[in-house]
Amino acid sequence: MIQYRSALFVCSGNYYRSRLAEILFNHYAQQAELPWDADSRGLLERVRHEGLSPSAVRYLERKKFEGVEQYARNPQTLTLKDLERADLVIALNREEHEPMMKGRFGQVPSVLQKRGTLRYWNVYDLPGSGGFFKSLLKAGPERSAQEEVSGTEHVDFAVQSLVWELLKQKPS
Repeated sequence: MIQYRSALFVCSGNYYRSRLAEILFNHYAQQAELPWDADSRGLLERVRHEGLSPSAVRYLERKKFEGVEQYARNPQTLTLKDLERADLVIALNREEHEPMMKGRFGQVPSVLQKRGTLRYWNVYDLPGSGGFFKSLLKAGPERSAQEEVSGTEHVDFAVQSLVWELLKQKPS
């Protein structure tokens, strides 16, 4: 029986970036017959959102994912147990998430990083806006269609790159 390894994608609220990364990773890993499975969590203990971000839903529908409603679970908060179980943890934005990780988990993120099981990417929540917290304070219209496409494509590209990297490491 094949032993699956686990990837865990982490963002602030587990509503958009990490959830999209999880869904895309599982899709690409299955297509590539890569023995990995992904999950996702958020660093904030309380979020005001439910389900999956409409931006993520629109992106998945444009990519012809069927049954997008199956991904509509509510955001989940990251725990120490989640970090311990994962073979690889990806925090989607170093600037935003590294201080949050250290604030919640002390030295654990540094230990995981030294082991090579924690990585930070530079995927922003709202391109050019400065991240999740600034987006909460931002007045005016929702993100532009161009920002939305750019953000979702950035997540998609990063996930595809990770799957490719893990495929190259896969024993023949």
